[in-house]
Amino acid sequence: MSDQNLEAELNSAFVSPDRYFKDQRLAPYTEGSRLLLLQVRDDADSSIYFIWSFIYVHILLAKDRKTAIRLAWNKDEFREKLMEWSEDMTPEDRDTAGLMVAAILGEANKSRVAVIPDKKPIGDPGNA
Repeated sequence: MSDQNLEAELNSAFVSPDRYFKDQRLAPYTEGSRLLLLQVRDDADSSIYFIWSFIYVHILLAKDRKTAIRLAWNKDEFREKLMEWSEDMTPEDRDTAGLMVAAILGEANKSRVAVIPDKKPIGDPGNA
């Protein structure tokens, strides 16, 4: 990988464009938003529940962080609000949401730190 390609790759990992779902802005995916998602999930949840929860949590965080946090700690109320919010969604909305969540999680995994080898060969370290 050339230095220019590496620099472009690193820059893209640190700049996250604003994302919107049905004209509603999503907050960036962070360790904090991941924590809220863990708070509202259950092992028995379906994959589409995770997708809708992901989108909904990030919309809530973009609108009002404190409300999102309070709601995440009341799982029953969160589920009620999520059901109300998702009732008018179409199969196309579901597909769009799934692709968006996959892209966001893919970008998050891609931006993890990777070791870049030094251009100088490493000699015998000996018994240092």
